[in-house]
Amino acid sequence: MNKHWIILAALVTFSGCVSAARFKGQEAKLTSLQKELGTTKADCSASTQAAKKNADDLTTRNNACAEQLVSVQKSNKDLQESLEANKGELSRKVSDLIKEKDDLSQKLADSANENANIRKTKDEELAKTMTEKKALEEAKETEIAQVKKNYEDLTAGLKAEISEGAVTITQLKGKLTVNMVDKILFESGMAEVHPAGKKILENVGKVLSGIADKDIRIEGHTDNIPIGGDLKYKYPTNWELSVARATAVARYLQDNAKIDPKRMIVAGFGEYRPVSPNDTPEHRTLNRRIEIVLVAKE
Repeated sequence: MNKHWIILAALVTFSGCVSAARFKGQEAKLTSLQKELGTTKADCSASTQAAKKNADDLTTRNNACAEQLVSVQKSNKDLQESLEANKGELSRKVSDLIKEKDDLSQKLADSANENANIRKTKDEELAKTMTEKKALEEAKETEIAQVKKNYEDLTAGLKAEISEGAVTITQLKGKLTVNMVDKILFESGMAEVHPAGKKILENVGKVLSGIADKDIRIEGHTDNIPIGGDLKYKYPTNWELSVARATAVARYLQDNAKIDPKRMIVAGFGEYRPVSPNDTPEHRTLNRRIEIVLVAKE
């Protein structure tokens, strides 16, 4: 627009001295310039519109980028927060795992110590058991040897009585038993030792006094024939008679063989522990007896 007015002013200024032909020429040139100006204006307008559109597009893209940036920043923030949370959770889990590992290691160590203690205890118990077993075996061997010696001493000391059948000696399960039928010690129905019986008991006492490692159980036994006559008032049953005879033997051994009464045990079994059926006189004779049994000290 400014350019058009400048051209027009120039034409007016010089119109007075310009010819008609030249004027037409200048007018044609003016028209051409105006047309060029219109084209230029159109181009400028198009360029302006294009630039404006490009600016709008750029603004839109910038806004979209800004929104996307905000979204990305928010996502990044969320991700960062999530990572921090996960990091804390992961740290807690790692801590828990470490604690669990430490606890397990401690349990394994405790278990190993316990197993070692158990093995040690078992080894000690085994060693103790072996020692006790050995001691028992040695004691048993000593006991067997002592029983054998006692048996040999008894058989040697009572050799005459054994050969006469007045005394028998048995060895069973570590026990020595001196068995004497009642007739060599007592009159029938009596509980006082007669002179011949005292001689036998004297020999028995000599042997027993040398056996200090045993207690002496003196047992009275009878047959199953009931006590009769006036004797029944003194011994109502065979039980009383068996006890009285065992007591008489114990008193004789205490008084004459000087055997400690603390070592002696008196028992009366009456007719209740027979060694033979009570069906003949001979069998009943076997059941009427005094047994002196060597037993372990209580």
